[in-house]
Amino acid sequence: MNKLINPFKYIAGWESFFIGLGILFATAFVGYLSGVHFPDLISVKTSSGLPFIVILAQSISNWLVLSALLYFAGIVLSPSSIRFIDVFGTQAMARFPYLLVASTGFSPALEKFGKHIMWSALSIGEPTDLSSVELTTAIILIIFTLLSTIWLITLAFNAFKVSTNLKEAKLIISFIVIFIVSTIITGFISNNILKAFNVTFS
Repeated sequence: MNKLINPFKYIAGWESFFIGLGILFATAFVGYLSGVHFPDLISVKTSSGLPFIVILAQSISNWLVLSALLYFAGIVLSPSSIRFIDVFGTQAMARFPYLLVASTGFSPALEKFGKHIMWSALSIGEPTDLSSVELTTAIILIIFTLLSTIWLITLAFNAFKVSTNLKEAKLIISFIVIFIVSTIITGFISNNILKAFNVTFS
């Protein structure tokens, strides 16, 4: 269990960096195949037809923004010497849960569930019927995604803790503030990425 929520005690530096890059590229590729993308730090959306470069750019920007802010926070707040490669490498590894989440798009249940909700609640789109099996599948995948998001946040927190040696209030408050700010910034960047590639959603 400790290795699942805090592997950074065992893997850091260049090893974590290259593993993390592999995770980022694999996540974007699986998302491209399944129609899942990540428009900010923690959001998960289904949209078939997005170019691979767009999904990859979103994944890279999500990683870079959070890592850069955590790195600067570590420099300012930590009495220890902070290594750039440790912060960026471990934060890339922390994105692993969303590699698993990217595979949820292979089931059409989530997209159909979303369309069903949009039509029944907001009268947007077209009527979409859901079978009991599709509804159950969608609920299971949503729960899985929520648990994976919690896992990702836990990994990012532990990576920050290990790579900066911050403790108690400084650690918790700085992480929460930076995570919220990063989510806002990455959402803004993602919107501009979509505009740059002329991607629109109906």
